Amino acid sequence: MIKINIKNIEQLVLQDVKVRDTLPEFRHLFDQWLLSYRIPALSNMKKQAMLDLLNSLDGAHLEKLARFFNDMVFVEKLDYHIVKNLEFFIDETTIERDLTNYGSYNNIAISRNANYCYITLWR
Repeated sequence: MIKINIKNIEQLVLQDVKVRDTLPEFRHLFDQWLLSYRIPALSNMKKQAMLDLLNSLDGAHLEKLARFFNDMVFVEKLDYHIVKNLEFFIDETTIERDLTNYGSYNNIAISRNANYCYITLWR
C-alpha cells in the first residue's frame, strides 16, 4: 500500500518522468513544479503546484497510479482553505455525518430556506 501525501508526492510522482507521463492531464502542474524546481526563488509556486496536484487526484488517477506501481495507492488530501461553504438538502439525514469531516474548522454559520440548509465554516 502506497500513501501519497504532501511529504512524499515530490519523490513518488513529480520527480519520476514515467509517472508524469501516465497523468498527462496534469502537465500544467508538472511544468509549474519543474520551473519552480529549477528556480529556487519560486519555492512558493512549487508548494502550490504540489498542493494542487495532491488535491486534484481522484479515483481514476489513483487507478492509473496503482497500475503503474503495482500496489494500492491512497491519497492524504490537505485542506488548506480558510472558508468552506456547504449546501445540504433539508430532507437528507447526512448533514450530521458530513459535518464530522470538518473538525478543523472552529467557526460556523447556518442559514436555511424551504429546501436547503446552507452552512459556512471558517478557521
